[in-house]
Amino acid sequence: MENKDWIILGFLLIAAFVFWVGRRRLGRITDQRAAKSNPRARAILEESGYEIVKIKPSLTVRMEVDDQPYPFVLKSDFIVSRGGRRYLVKLQQENKQVRLQSKLGRDSHLRDVLAFRADGILVINMKKETLSQVRFRI
Repeated sequence: MENKDWIILGFLLIAAFVFWVGRRRLGRITDQRAAKSNPRARAILEESGYEIVKIKPSLTVRMEVDDQPYPFVLKSDFIVSRGGRRYLVKLQQENKQVRLQSKLGRDSHLRDVLAFRADGILVINMKKETLSQVRFRI
């Protein structure tokens, strides 16, 4: 290898390192902002004995219809754990009150539990400040 090849290689390694450090810092800043956005929900979870594992988790799902890709993203508010079990947390806002037993609620929660491989879902009613645990047995 010539000197210019070593210089190019060094430049690429430095650029990759700077990119990696930048992504890590951006992730930390995003997590800190998310934590500040719902301090009451976080307090409800911690008071109930849950440990917060991840804030604002998202999962990219790749669906194909007739070999055409249709990717989409599933999002939630928190992933928490307690007693060796992992739960997905959904915040129920005032304007979106859906009964947990309704078809829409069941389908949505079951999809999320299976996609995120969680043991169940915790639904926090932010208006009443209550916590409901939903588990599925298949």
